[in-house]
Amino acid sequence: MHTRKILSIITSSAILLGTLSGCSLFDYLEKSNVTSALLKYLTAVQEADYNESSELVVDGEDAFLLNEMSDTEAELIAAIQDASEYEIGEIDVSGSSATAQVIFTLPDIESIADEGYSYDEFIAAIADIEDTVDETIEFELVKEDDKWFIEADSTEGLCDYLTELIADLTFGRLTEENALETVDTFITLLSEGDITGANNLLTPNDNIFVSYIAMANLMPGLSDVLTTYSNRLTYTSEVTEITDDYIIVEVTGTAPDIQSAINTVLDNEEIMVPLYADYIDGTLDGQDENLLFFSMAGTLMTSVNGVLDTAQMSPVSFIFKVTENEDGELRLDLTGGPEINIDMDDLSSRTEYIIPAITQLLSDGRISFDQVLELQQMYGV
Repeated sequence: MHTRKILSIITSSAILLGTLSGCSLFDYLEKSNVTSALLKYLTAVQEADYNESSELVVDGEDAFLLNEMSDTEAELIAAIQDASEYEIGEIDVSGSSATAQVIFTLPDIESIADEGYSYDEFIAAIADIEDTVDETIEFELVKEDDKWFIEADSTEGLCDYLTELIADLTFGRLTEENALETVDTFITLLSEGDITGANNLLTPNDNIFVSYIAMANLMPGLSDVLTTYSNRLTYTSEVTEITDDYIIVEVTGTAPDIQSAINTVLDNEEIMVPLYADYIDGTLDGQDENLLFFSMAGTLMTSVNGVLDTAQMSPVSFIFKVTENEDGELRLDLTGGPEINIDMDDLSSRTEYIIPAITQLLSDGRISFDQVLELQQMYGV
């Protein structure tokens, strides 16, 4: 605590006037010893050193030590006390027993309780609270072997008061710091190939990455693309808007040009002809066209991933909308960013691949000449 004001019942003027008898001098010394014991105890509690504070309590049964507070509770209480002041008030000594009042002036933490601070922000804000509250706690002490110890029961008053003070505190998750951290976690999970973990950070809204990640679960090739892309992404994050309901985080940097990598693969005959051949062969065998599509797209993305690893870098920008759900968890909605463009209508009409694919199937003995005629009519080639 910053200020410790010790109010002595016997003043220096009384000493100067010679009013101290032998008995009153003894009383004065005992009150000084009681004050010293209290100061040591309160200092140890303020520093959250409950092992030391318990040494100043009868039988070591300090309420702060026995309460088994969490690290969070202990840190909160220490921060509150560090921003507090106290005065040692009236002290009464009767033989080997004493009572002492301590008047605490504490920051009014209720004045910032509804600010929506995160835990770290709340701890930092305590020192700047201007409003204060006063609370008087009475301590009982006992003298043992010429030393004063605080009675165990009387330590409960201060402990109970402080723990009740913080009992109902809640800390908001939707903060600038946490929003930036959540976006960074999302990108890190993608770079580690944890597609499911990244997906769990997204809102269920219809956004760009939700559809990508849904497809990635069906085609490992796309999962690899997202991992490679995120690994090569270099970026900085900035909060550009803060409201009560959401925080906007903009991510800017450089990343491999994913569309350029896709176009490189789509224009590569050595890659595309075998893909077309497998797709056409599958349709002739009556396989589900959707499954064939995902198989073809997955193989396509595997090739894209190979190109992406050395693709040229280009500027990128992502816009994340960060919200807090009913469970107090932060979720992301990607409202802006580069999109992957694969024109399936264009792919289905690229005769420069369809004709060589049919020829390859015939050459490999995978289809008959009659099927060639059927495919020519089907694809108009």
